[in-house]
Amino acid sequence: MFTMKERRAVYVFLRGLKHVEQLKKFGDISYISKRMGYVELYLNEDDVEKTVDKLNQYRFVKTVKVSPRPDIDPDLDDVHDDVFFEAYDQAQEDVEKDRSDEKSADLKGQSRVKLAKQTGQGKGQSEAKLAEPTDQGQNQPTKKNNRQDDGQQDLQTDDKAHVLAEKGGKS
Repeated sequence: MFTMKERRAVYVFLRGLKHVEQLKKFGDISYISKRMGYVELYLNEDDVEKTVDKLNQYRFVKTVKVSPRPDIDPDLDDVHDDVFFEAYDQAQEDVEKDRSDEKSADLKGQSRVKLAKQTGQGKGQSEAKLAEPTDQGQNQPTKKNNRQDDGQQDLQTDDKAHVLAEKGGKS
């Protein structure tokens, strides 16, 4: 009578795919990923540890990962619903905490606005002060026009120097 042997998947990450042929002697190749550079081998459960040790000795092998699927219990009878919803409950608590922190920050910001209004430095007054040009701001060109103005000033100074040189004066 035929009995099924326990098998396990082993993922072998390679430095180059030209060595795939050498892996055929270890087990059955079920998949080769050219893009990711790995090979999926199926081995007998009894030979997994020995084979992984042999594979790690090859220079063309980067890493070997053994599939944990046979070790995972597919029946979840002993796991309670509390385990599944624990992360959800923690996330909800974090959201509520963030909201309360935002509210307290808003209250602090409102108290600063009230304090500024009481001292006479309201929002409108500070903006008006910023909008008024100063002497320093009028003489300086904006960043956009800075390159153009520098070029024009250079041309003007060159023209003045040229005109003064023709007249025999100093610049």
